[in-house]
Parts: sequence; C-alpha cells; structure tokens
Amino acid sequence: MDQYYYWSSTLPSKQDFGLTPTDYFQSLLVPEDRFSSIMQAGRTDAGGHTLLNTFGFDFMQFKQGSQTVSLISHVVPGSAGYKLGLQRGDTLQSINGQLPTESNLSMWIAQLTQQSSIALSLANGKPYTLPASYISQPVIYPSETFMVDTDNKVGYLFLSHFDFSGGYDLLKAVAKLQAYGTEDLILDLRYNSGGSVAFAAFTALAIADVQPNDVFVQYRGNGRLQNLQETFAQTLSRQPDGYSFSASEIREKGLGLKRLFVLGTGYTASASEMLINNLRPYIDVVHIGSVSYGKDMASTTLTIPASVIGSEPSWLIQPMVYKIYNAHDQGEYNAGLQPQQTIAEYSVLPLYPFGDKRDALVAEAITQLGYEQKQVRPRASVSINTSAEPQILFHSTPRIAHPIDIEIL
Repeated sequence: MDQYYYWSSTLPSKQDFGLTPTDYFQSLLVPEDRFSSIMQAGRTDAGGHTLLNTFGFDFMQFKQGSQTVSLISHVVPGSAGYKLGLQRGDTLQSINGQLPTESNLSMWIAQLTQQSSIALSLANGKPYTLPASYISQPVIYPSETFMVDTDNKVGYLFLSHFDFSGGYDLLKAVAKLQAYGTEDLILDLRYNSGGSVAFAAFTALAIADVQPNDVFVQYRGNGRLQNLQETFAQTLSRQPDGYSFSASEIREKGLGLKRLFVLGTGYTASASEMLINNLRPYIDVVHIGSVSYGKDMASTTLTIPASVIGSEPSWLIQPMVYKIYNAHDQGEYNAGLQPQQTIAEYSVLPLYPFGDKRDALVAEAITQLGYEQKQVRPRASVSINTSAEPQILFHSTPRIAHPIDIEIL
C-alpha cells in the first residue's frame, strides 16, 4: 500500500496487526476511498447476486401521489422473462406474493437470489415463473440498434457494459447505422457499469471522430508510480487474448461522428464515465439524464502474500492507484459527471422500451437535436396518476461498478 496506494502519504503510522485481514485493510483506507477492496483468492461471488444476473430483470418502485407503483425497468434479451414477453414498463404486482420496502430491500433480494425460481405477478394479471440461472447480458442489445428518427438520420445504440465478446456485434451495429445514413447518435449508457477500458477505446474508435494516435487517457498516481499516458491504439492493445482488433481498421469502419448524445444515470460508472469524459477533447459530447456514479480511479490487483506455498491462504487486494484524466487534463469527477441536460428517466411513466421515442431520456435527446416531439402519453393499459410528480423509492439492484484495473510492471 505504501508503494501503490494513491493516498499512501496518509497511511496510519500506528497499525493494529491483530485485526483480521479485512479489518486491517479497511483501517488503511482514507474516508473518501469508496472503491479499494480485498477478497480471499478463489472467491467466485465477488460481483454479488442480483435480480438482473440471476433472473434477468430489474424493477423500480415509485411514490406518485397516494400510489406506490413498481415497474419493470430492465429485461435482459434472451432471458426466460424476455422470451415469455416480460417488458420494461410492465407494472409489477408482486414477487413470490410480496414486494419489499427500501428498508429490507437488500436482505429480500439476497433471499430471492438463493431460490431456484420465482413467481412474478403483473397488474394485468399475467403470471411469470422465472428459473434461476447465471445470466450474461449481451454487450449490444440487438433489437435496440436502430434509427430513432429516419427522416433526421438519428441512430440509437444501447451498450449494457464494455466487453470484447461484443466486439463483432458492435462493428455490425455500426455498419447498420452507416447503412441508414446516421448523422447523429444517441448512445445509451444509462445502466452501463463499465468493464474493459480497452473496449471503451474500441467503442470510441468505432463511433467518434478520433484517431488511433490521439491521447485517450492519462493516469496519475502517488509520485512513486510512473504516470501513464495512452493513446486510443495503446489502450486498445490491452484487449484480452483471442482478440486482435486493429485501431486503424476500427476507425476506418467507424461512424466518425463529431457529436454524440449520451444517456447516463447514477448507474453509469467506471469505464463508461471514462468514455464520456475522455471523448470531450475531440467531439461534442452531450450528457443527458442524471449525475453519473463517480468512479474516476483505476486500481491494480495484488496478491498477498505474493508467493503462496501449499495451502496457505492468500488474499487479493485492489487498491486505488491512479486518478483518471482526459487529454485536456480534465478529471476529478468523484462526485459524478454532471449532465448538460438533467432529466430523470422515470419523469415519464410508465417506462418505455429502450430507444422508444416516448422514453424520457430519448425524447430529451431528440429535443436537444432540435426535432419536434409528439406528445408523450402513457400506455392505456396501465393506470398511473400522471398529474403527480413521481418520487423514486428505490431501484431494485444498484449495479456494482466494474473496476478499471491497470497492470503495473
């Protein structure tokens, strides 16, 4: 920690070596450090179990006037619920006969995700039985890549996270958008909690007017570590084994846009925040939605002890080692990236499918583009008091921000 930790100058001089490894590690952290972590090697549950990765859906609960309303906010393509017709915006009546309150939400979800199946009941009377399984989201939502407005050549793309498993799908989506003659793009990162930084560079090259040798990111540490500066091509070269994408080829096939409309929320985190901030020196990035999560740091993974013998237990620590800046030295967004246009995605209820013109964030993007919007009306099948301003009580499973992990030689 003295060598790598970003706040190494504040490490306590007196240390209690009688603490457990977890408590000892926590005792070294500064109060503003929200992200450094420790876990025992071999653990497989570090990411936690959520409704989204276990049953393929999320929901939000609102207070509107005297009503409490729970709406499905997210359905993963290919999941059991998706195949059965469950949709974002459906009104949720109960899960296994009940719904949680904010006070017991975490415990309630933890219990649900240990079950082999759950029963959903919707307000329209339709029941769903969803089996538990490990659900991996597609990086590109295939049905959500289309033209929002063909007359004005406005394209839309939903990215759930950054991972090279979606590399070829992203290139196909870009080719599809090019065929439509896309001149403006709405990039939906509202639930993107990050992932591969190399894939963030891939995404930038595929959609924006940047060059492979332009500076993508600057990493600044505690003075003991060498600061790093990487171009888009250098960051892309960190792609995992089995992939060999070329920065120049991606750029050649890319959209080359000089303006980008990004939909972001408090669940937009880590590498997705990095993409927003680090494209700004090169193109006009218009962030629409709410303040992002605020993870502006990179970590490195260290094994303690470095050499493990026999059955001796080992620990993995991920201390924060670098602050992240763009080519114009802009960073320091630990309180989140502020949108240019603030609007809550639940300001229009019920929730509409991703990319739908009636979705509050998409509608605002089209308004910012200068195109007239038709009046937004809720679905006739759902009774919601639209005269009262909705107050969100909770979103069922706040996403854990993926680490930006840097290998330090």
